[in-house]
Amino acid sequence: MKKIFTICGIAVVAFMANAQQTVVLTENFASYTAGGNTTSTGTNAPDATDVYSASGTPVANFPTGAKVYSAGGMAKLGTSSVIGTMTSKTLDLSTDGGNVVVTFDVKGWTGTPSTIVVKVTNLANQTVSYAAVMSGTPESKTVTFTGGQANSTVTFETPTTSLRAYLDNIVIKTVATGSLAVSDTNKTKTASFVKNTFVKNNEITFGADVKDVKVYNMFGQIVKEASVKENGTVNVAELTKGNYIVTGTVNKEAVSQKILKD
Repeated sequence: MKKIFTICGIAVVAFMANAQQTVVLTENFASYTAGGNTTSTGTNAPDATDVYSASGTPVANFPTGAKVYSAGGMAKLGTSSVIGTMTSKTLDLSTDGGNVVVTFDVKGWTGTPSTIVVKVTNLANQTVSYAAVMSGTPESKTVTFTGGQANSTVTFETPTTSLRAYLDNIVIKTVATGSLAVSDTNKTKTASFVKNTFVKNNEITFGADVKDVKVYNMFGQIVKEASVKENGTVNVAELTKGNYIVTGTVNKEAVSQKILKD
C-alpha cells in the first residue's frame, strides 16, 4: 500500500502511516493489441484505425474521445494534424476528501521534451512534462488534484499535433490524508541530512552520505529516488512548487525532513 503524509510540524524523525485510498479506475489497454508502439511505420507502428471512429472499439473505461489508436497494449493519442483526446467514464472523485491521484506511463513521438495535459472536471488542468520517446521506455508520472467531486471525468489530451503520446497503466484513485509522527530525537543528524529545506534552485543539497533517498509529495506518492554523497545534490526541477518529504538512511538510521520547493 502507498504511504502518505500530513505535516504536523517540522519533523526530524518521522514514520509514514498507511493511507486509506479508493481506486476508482485502472486501465492497461490490454485490449489494444493491434499495432505497435516503437516505430512510426511498419509492423511496430500504431494501428491506423481511430478507436473512436465508427469501426473502432474503445475501452469501456474511456468511452469518449478522438484520434486515439491501438498501439500494442498502449493507447496512442494524436496525429500529425489533429490532437488526441480521451475521457474516462463518470467517476466519483469525492471520496477520501476529494484528494485525487492519477498515475500513468507515458512516452512521446520523436521530439523532446514533450507534454500531455490531464484534466479533471471543474479542477485546474495540469500539464505533465516527459522526455521518453517512441523508441524508448515509458516514464511513470503522477499528478494530484484536490477538490475532487462526484460525477467527474478525467481526460488525457495532447496539447498540440506535434506532441503525440503513448499512454499505459492508468490508475485513478482518491487518497485520504494520513499522519506524520514527529520526534525531537536526533536533531543534529536530521539538521545535516538536508542542507536547504527551502529549495530555490531546483536542487536538494545533502549534508551527509545518504542511502535510499526518497522524495514524497503530500499524497504520499514517491516522486524521486536516489542515493547521494555528502554535499551531493538531487535535481527536482520536474517537481511542482510545494511541500515534500525527503527520507533516507544515514549511518543505518532512518531520517526524514520536510522541504519546500519554490
